[in-house]
Amino acid sequence: MFLPALLVLGALGAVGWLLSHQTSAASRQLRQDMQTAHALAVAREALIGFAATYRSKEHPDADFGYLPCPDLDGDGSSETCGTKDQASVGRLPYLTLNLPDLRDGAGECLWYAVAGSVKNNPKPDVLNWDSTGRFRLHDTGGTAIALPGDQTGLAAALVIAAGPPRAGQHRSAGPARCGGDPEARNIQHYVEALGATAGSGIIDVRPGTEASDDRVATITTGDIHSQLKRRASYGPYLQSLFQATAACLAKNPLPAVVAPQAHGPVELGLLPPLDRLSGPCRNTELRDAIANWAEMMRYARCRDGSDCLASSSGRCRGALIFGGERGGGQPRITPADRQSTANYLEAPTLAALAAGQLGVLPERIALPFASSDPAVTTDVALCIP
Repeated sequence: MFLPALLVLGALGAVGWLLSHQTSAASRQLRQDMQTAHALAVAREALIGFAATYRSKEHPDADFGYLPCPDLDGDGSSETCGTKDQASVGRLPYLTLNLPDLRDGAGECLWYAVAGSVKNNPKPDVLNWDSTGRFRLHDTGGTAIALPGDQTGLAAALVIAAGPPRAGQHRSAGPARCGGDPEARNIQHYVEALGATAGSGIIDVRPGTEASDDRVATITTGDIHSQLKRRASYGPYLQSLFQATAACLAKNPLPAVVAPQAHGPVELGLLPPLDRLSGPCRNTELRDAIANWAEMMRYARCRDGSDCLASSSGRCRGALIFGGERGGGQPRITPADRQSTANYLEAPTLAALAAGQLGVLPERIALPFASSDPAVTTDVALCIP
């Protein structure tokens, strides 16, 4: 009877050890997953904060919304990255973001990818809340995921946790705080989820598959502008750009409308080239921002040269209209989309212009929102006397 009892006790001990070992392994994996999730979240919020404060911090002549280039040489700071409109991939520029060298659960520093449509050096020609990303995320089954906050469903930037090395990946220590490969040239030894690491086209991203254990956090242009729209100062900022543009148009005679279409007493279309105008819209501190937002505006001029428009402040020879964010059925993706006035102005606005009545339209951009989710779709009009 004694021997079977010993066997039972031994078996129970083995089961206990196994359960303890499994519990310990599961607990360790949970801690690593939580560390990875925390590092990704901190980096993501820091990047959104960088973009949402870009102008107010160290770039008084620039607009808000730009994301930094990656760290390409292992010093923790952002660099100039490639050519205009080209995506760039490197390590997270933690020093530029005033962060420690964040690590994932495997102890690896984070990686970072940014689209050419939002990066700060060199800047895109235009950046606003209609700008689209370049990274197309796929789920574990390979189906593309449409991200909210971007009209094409694409991410403008990614933060990537590489995790432990996989078979065939060789990572070595280096002089920088984030280890080896200081120039981020050997990304293939860290990141598997990216279909490409450069280019102006769409880049597919496939994390969490058999071919990739990367963890990814996404940022869209909508994420950045949602934060901006909560600020009490952002509405007045956009209003200042709007008014400065109207002031530049208030010449004698008024400049010609580009691609004009007749709407009652006015011709309505695109703004003339801003670099041919003079006034506050060409001031150094506003030039970049106004160039970004000019495509949101439409310009109307009385066809007979008179003051054919009535506003709450008097008679007007023309009007500048801010179309705001897109509403349903207003795509602004292709160049043809962005040429179409109907994709920016609402039907009541067009009817008011056709009737020569600006007074029914608001004159100020209505921000901030208690919630950043609603779209700023109400058209706003300024009289050009």
